[in-house]
Amino acid sequence: MSPPILNIKDLSLTIGETKILHDIDLQLEHGQIAGIVGESGSGKSLTALSVMQLLPNASRTGGTIEFNGQNLLTLDENAMCALRGNEIGMVFQEPMTALNPVKTIGEQIREGIRWHTNASRAQAEERARSMLDRVGLPPSQYPLERYPHELSGGQRQRVVIAIATALNPKILIADEPTTALDVVLQAQILDLLKELVADNDMALILISHDLGVVADVADTITIMRKGVVEEAGSAVKVLKEQKHPYTAQLAEASIHMPAWQNRKKPASPEPLLEVSNLSKIYRGRRTGVFSHAPDFTAVDDVSFDIAAGRSIGLVGRSGCGKSTLARMVLGLSKPSNGKILFDNKTTTALDDTTMRASRRHMQVVFQDPYGSFNPRKTVEWLVAEPLFLEDEKLTRHQKQERIAAALNEVGLSADAMKKYPHEFSGGQRQRIAIARALITRPKLIVADEPVSALDVSIRAQVLDLLAKLNDDLGIAFLFITHDLSVARAITHEVMVMDKGKIVERGQTGDILDNPQMRPTQRLVEATPDLQQAIKRRSTAK
Repeated sequence: MSPPILNIKDLSLTIGETKILHDIDLQLEHGQIAGIVGESGSGKSLTALSVMQLLPNASRTGGTIEFNGQNLLTLDENAMCALRGNEIGMVFQEPMTALNPVKTIGEQIREGIRWHTNASRAQAEERARSMLDRVGLPPSQYPLERYPHELSGGQRQRVVIAIATALNPKILIADEPTTALDVVLQAQILDLLKELVADNDMALILISHDLGVVADVADTITIMRKGVVEEAGSAVKVLKEQKHPYTAQLAEASIHMPAWQNRKKPASPEPLLEVSNLSKIYRGRRTGVFSHAPDFTAVDDVSFDIAAGRSIGLVGRSGCGKSTLARMVLGLSKPSNGKILFDNKTTTALDDTTMRASRRHMQVVFQDPYGSFNPRKTVEWLVAEPLFLEDEKLTRHQKQERIAAALNEVGLSADAMKKYPHEFSGGQRQRIAIARALITRPKLIVADEPVSALDVSIRAQVLDLLAKLNDDLGIAFLFITHDLSVARAITHEVMVMDKGKIVERGQTGDILDNPQMRPTQRLVEATPDLQQAIKRRSTAK
């Protein structure tokens, strides 16, 4: 039996005075996929960055990281530069951050090829074209002259994979490569990674916070928490036995369903929100004296309604028009055609001043709570921000009472008021965002991918919270997501959107268990199912 290509033994990492990693062991064989799973802060990414030796200056490491028998911790920066991108490649979580926005995709793929080889510019360009074609971006459709901003999220991630694998590295490290992608793109990227491993006898470390994502892919699984390996072994054994309580906790969180009280209650006969024949057309800009780019229809003749106290899911792939539709409902973008009736008022005809009263009764929770907060303001200021919509001017004491009540409803204490966003975890920040949405006592909350960036256990907590708010306060939700497991957990009904149109609508269970339209079927097929994966892996010979 050949020795492992990567052997991590007793790896420890200290940054400043804080010990981050504690005696990490991991082995990786040729052609093997090793999944590392854990929540944010568990040490997954820092383990990967230790292998790449891309750690902060104040870092101190112990133990060994042997690559082909050579301890990487003893190499200088020049030696590591020779390995990075050549024999060890890495795919980072956010492709737009990993790519240089002022360089074409062709330049960025050629750069590593020319750095590590004697290839000419023409040879490097030919290799770059070959790699783009290999990752599903044929240069005939996606020229090397394109810039990252001209590509979708999934296409940018494919470019990053092309860069990382251009020289057929022996090891590829993929750090949360599908977190920001819709489930169809996620399935495509995972299939692509499996193909690259099989074709090149490459070893792959796949890092994720979701056990369901790696369940069908990994040969081995390592479960990490707070810098410690809690459980490790073959994927079949870890998935089937779940010996450590934390592994079982991650598995349960992946399939968590809130305990709804009002799911079976009949909907109100009077709709709170009515959307009729709504369209949004972006006019093509002129590209020359006699020509212009074609118009683009982002939302195409959409009609639906939401009753008070109901939670309606809007699901679909990235770019299908979900967020554009939400912006029109919120009055942040004017429709090209159609009508929106909210609380018996036609909001599409209201000016900004008149719209204030309607906005008090509809609020929004965004995907990234940190990005929607001013980092220089305290929680007290952030949560109180929507109170300017109130007609009655509140005293400072009244404001603080309202803030404390909103924080209490989302499970936070009044002590949080004096803190800043960076002092909270991702799940706590999302709770603060929900508190901000609640403070005006809205009738409708538009939640735009509010849990897609969260760990599975925190996601379960936030979903429980949203279901409780729906039960206790009777708030209606328009819940936007590309994840059907989330839609199943939190919505009474679901609408499936594709290319700007609503192609299917009905009770959530009916639609997801028996999809009729092909766009819905693709979403269902691509959604990771941990229970089914455990069943398949347990019965496979």
